[in-house]
Amino acid sequence: MANIGYVQGLINRLPADQRVVLLAIFDEVMRQNRIGDSDKATNFAWFAVESTTHATANTEFSVVHGMASTPSRFIPSIRLDVVGAQIVPLKVSRLADARRAYFTSSSTSAVFGGHFE
Repeated sequence: MANIGYVQGLINRLPADQRVVLLAIFDEVMRQNRIGDSDKATNFAWFAVESTTHATANTEFSVVHGMASTPSRFIPSIRLDVVGAQIVPLKVSRLADARRAYFTSSSTSAVFGGHFE
C-alpha cells in the first residue's frame, strides 16, 4: 500500500484544477478499498477460498486458488460471523502451480479460509 502522504505530495505538485480532482479520486479509492466476500476480492487482486485440511495430520492436501497465474501469497482470514471459525496452522508442502497450492497442517478436518494473491 502506498504511503498516503507521499501520494498526496505528488498530487499537490500538479496544477490546481488537476489536483482537486485527483485528490478526490485518491481519497475515494483509499476509503473504499475492500477485500470483500466474493471469490475475487472487491478491490484487491486477492482470490478468496475456503477449504478443509486433510483428515490425517501432516498429510499433503491441495487447494484450487482460482487465479490466472501462480499465486505468491496466501493470507489467512477468519470470519467473525461464523461461530467456531478458526485460523489453522498451514505449512507449504511444495510450490504452488498455475492451478493449486499445496499445504500440510497439524489440524485435522479443519475448515479454514483466506485469500490468494
